Amino acid sequence: MIRLPSLIFASLLIVGCSTNVSRYQMPGADLGSVQRLYVNVEDEERQAETILSSIQSDLRSRGFEVEYNDGNVAFGEGDYIFDYATDWHWDLTWYLLELRVGIYEPGSNTLVAQAHSQQTSLVRKSPEIVVERALASLFNDEPETDGDEE
Repeated sequence: MIRLPSLIFASLLIVGCSTNVSRYQMPGADLGSVQRLYVNVEDEERQAETILSSIQSDLRSRGFEVEYNDGNVAFGEGDYIFDYATDWHWDLTWYLLELRVGIYEPGSNTLVAQAHSQQTSLVRKSPEIVVERALASLFNDEPETDGDEE
């Protein structure tokens, strides 16, 4: 006979060991038209260099030209804005709880697609893996999540 407190504890443990990766794309939007991405840079981001370097490397490996958006960009055909936001938490050490990424049309700032990767402290992964998962989801690739649920 399983006791109720044991069942509750096991349920909480399972919920605490998870990763959530999701995406949204505007109906009719075509990410195939994206050629160049201008990344909005957040000055106050914790470990911004690690995140920016990982984002830039991943996007370039997908064949995109990547530039920083300094606010004085003259956008052309195939140019889009890439934005990201991080959510860091403390649990004995700092870890990246969530990364949200999005692609926007310049001028109108209309959302084309967005994705996010979220994990709990018990499944914490390196910022590079979180970036990889979020971008895989953004471009509708199958993100790697093996070993995240225990």
